[in-house]
Amino acid sequence: MWVAVFAGLLVSIDALFIGISFGTQKKCKFWHVLVINIVLFGLCMLGYVLGILIGDRIDFELDLIIGLLFITLGTWVIASYFIFEHRKRNEPEEGRHQTKSIWLTGVFMSAEAMFITIGLTLTLDVTTILIPITVGLAHFVYSAATFFMSKRLRRLPQMAGHIISGFALIIYGIMALVL
Repeated sequence: MWVAVFAGLLVSIDALFIGISFGTQKKCKFWHVLVINIVLFGLCMLGYVLGILIGDRIDFELDLIIGLLFITLGTWVIASYFIFEHRKRNEPEEGRHQTKSIWLTGVFMSAEAMFITIGLTLTLDVTTILIPITVGLAHFVYSAATFFMSKRLRRLPQMAGHIISGFALIIYGIMALVL
């Protein structure tokens, strides 16, 4: 049981960097982080149920799918920042794209948390409700703490948060493929 809690805390560390990314954006408010994490928590519960339902029906190794998914999500986080930045430079309405970037990053962070929950449910020997609760709460605490830290410090460029969170996801994907 404690392995599930520890694993949930460990695989949620990318939320630290997403919180930094949100905190460095001028348009992002704490209520954005709160709404995103409420959706994320619901998707973690859905991921837990899906993991239980499909766990016995899967005959192949999920590490490949989970690894490629994390690599894809990480690449998307990095690429989307540069795409939105390019569009923002060419269009005068920068606030609209920044808000869209916040919500899209939140959607992908929530989907990533759901797949983390499915992966933990399928790979751990213990199936417990603590898996989605830990993943959901860890994402909230990590992202909220670094969001407030970034709002206070304001020294980290916005680009750094996106690149760091993207690389964290890519590293998780590589670890899933290798380990």
